[in-house]
Amino acid sequence: METDETPKPKRIHFSLTLLLSFLAFPVGYTIDQTFRWTNHWEGFLSGLIQGAILGVPWCLIYVLPWSLIIFGLYRWRHWQRFRTQWILAPSILIVTFMIASLIFDPPSPSKRFKNFAKTELPANAQNLSFQFRGGGFADYSDTYYFKTTPEEVDRIIGDMGLEEDEFYGREGLSHTTVSKLDGCPDFSSWEGAKQFKGWDERQHWFYYLITDSTRTHVYVMVGCI
Repeated sequence: METDETPKPKRIHFSLTLLLSFLAFPVGYTIDQTFRWTNHWEGFLSGLIQGAILGVPWCLIYVLPWSLIIFGLYRWRHWQRFRTQWILAPSILIVTFMIASLIFDPPSPSKRFKNFAKTELPANAQNLSFQFRGGGFADYSDTYYFKTTPEEVDRIIGDMGLEEDEFYGREGLSHTTVSKLDGCPDFSSWEGAKQFKGWDERQHWFYYLITDSTRTHVYVMVGCI
């Protein structure tokens, strides 16, 4: 007499499931960095390299032990369903978190300026241009150009605790790490331009602000080392 046996569910091989779990973090991190850099290609390359490096401890500390525990439980208890989903769950969760962060908390100029410069971007800023770089192992280096009022320039200088750079503007010297942004005015041609600088000793952040004699054209650079 023949007996009907419940067929075993088809599922991805354990080794392939493990590989997909290993790849999830580097892929998610690369996507995150690609969209957080203004130059998406540079962000992609940075994310790819960093994701591969950071993915090693992620795999060894989290993915591998978790996967072996799930695999062992299924062998011991003779469970048949949802093994692949349980193994992939942590990796799916971390990638979902990274993508959700980009969607619900995108790297907008006002947010990054407030987070890194520790003050508000002027509400009346005009002709705003910016360049975002850095994240993870890569040093942050954000540069902004905008037009505003002298009162707002003074407010930013005060909020950021900047002081005038005595070397900038002297004859024969142009001492600055700030770079001109594409399509924006060249601050080296501004008559009577001044540079202000600041340094956060505890967190190793540096700040630069360049403005013209009318204090209406502004470059701000914020970064860490």
